[in-house]
Amino acid sequence: MFGFDREQQGILHLTWIAFFLTFLAWFNMAPFNTTLEHHVGLSADQIRILMVCNVALTIPARIVIGALVDQHGPKIVFVYLLLFAGAVSLYFAQCSRFSEFLVARLLMGIVGAGFVVGIKMIAEWFPPEKMGAAQGIYAGWGNFGAAAAAFSLPPLAMFFSPDMGWRIAAGFSGALCLIWAAVYHRHAKEVPERATQFPVTLEKTIEVTSYRDLVLQIFLFLPLYGALGVFVWKLSDPATPLLSSWEMTGLLTAVGVFCLFEIYRCVQVNLPRLRTGVPEERHYPFQQIVVLSFVYALTFGSELAVISMFPEYLETTFALSATAAGILGSAFAFFNLVTRPSGGWLADKIGRRRVLFVLVLGCLICYWFMGTITPEWSLTAAITLAVVCSMLAQAGNGACFAMVPLIRKDLTGKMAGMAGAYGNVGAVYFLTLLSFVSAAEFFKWISAYALFVLMSLMFLKSFNNLHHSFRK
Repeated sequence: MFGFDREQQGILHLTWIAFFLTFLAWFNMAPFNTTLEHHVGLSADQIRILMVCNVALTIPARIVIGALVDQHGPKIVFVYLLLFAGAVSLYFAQCSRFSEFLVARLLMGIVGAGFVVGIKMIAEWFPPEKMGAAQGIYAGWGNFGAAAAAFSLPPLAMFFSPDMGWRIAAGFSGALCLIWAAVYHRHAKEVPERATQFPVTLEKTIEVTSYRDLVLQIFLFLPLYGALGVFVWKLSDPATPLLSSWEMTGLLTAVGVFCLFEIYRCVQVNLPRLRTGVPEERHYPFQQIVVLSFVYALTFGSELAVISMFPEYLETTFALSATAAGILGSAFAFFNLVTRPSGGWLADKIGRRRVLFVLVLGCLICYWFMGTITPEWSLTAAITLAVVCSMLAQAGNGACFAMVPLIRKDLTGKMAGMAGAYGNVGAVYFLTLLSFVSAAEFFKWISAYALFVLMSLMFLKSFNNLHHSFRK
């Protein structure tokens, strides 16, 4: 398979299944949005808040877990994350009050950080010339867990009463995570030379190698914490006022303080290095991760947002049943099995920047036309357009993460955490936008952001000219 040896294949399969199961758990609510409205008594506004909750804490979680993976290795981190996913799924399955659902979906957002763990594991086991294909297979087959949740959990729930069915399905996804935690602990392993090849530090900030890059990293923090601020503000929405104005002000202040502390730590860690001089072999262009973060906010952020709303959108637009809408709604993530690996493979073979430009342009066009869908459209035409759009976005995910591990290998976990967090930043902003605009406008706003990303690709350097993937 793609020239991988037997040991590499074993690690790849163990890891993509772990990722698949974290995504199955992460998206075990999306197929049951209308069920929760009709049989649990949640309002449409509460469901939309839970959608945002589901992705909010993934933002800081991906950054923190990215650093933990660099420190402790991907195996042990993935085992604990699978155990956590199983426990939260079982908690979600017994929720009955909105406050309980809120806690469950906030905690489940942390599970979305599982993506970063596998990126590091694959980066350690595969050489650069096979990186795109390996990362694409890992992420594409793993991301398929979102589609699996949409098309497999509703049919499982049908065997039980409406009030119990979704609970059984959610609990089942959690049980699978617990089982695989044991399997992964037993059979996965770190690369033998990890202790010397990947130096460990306790710093959560990314090392930069120029004053310009220090400014860029500070700039990159602002949308991250801005997304958390948007989430806090959303919880004080008059339609579902979970926070008083004083509580909202206090939490927003706390987010601002954390942002300032993060900036302070970034300066504190990097400034002494820059003053004493950074060895030439450690230099790399930080703008690479900035541009790729913007790309991932589009490709994965929009995918997360659309997966969260697409079954409900089809149900209301075309008057479908919840089961039919869930199965058809899975079309937006279904082809991850082949499209994300294909994006990584094409990036390896044809050219990384060239492929990314074409895929982002395709997303721009497809999202614009998705904004023109009406109930008068044939369902086949709407699903076909959604499938094409999703394939372009997913291939863009693969092409993006064919590049991230090549920037500087010893910082892969932190950089994957940053770019991965931006995927959730995009999801938070897009889903918050959906609270204020129609679905048609929602798709067109994503198209407008794709235009911004397309222009930012002009600042992405060729990876063929980079020679600073530091190795000790």
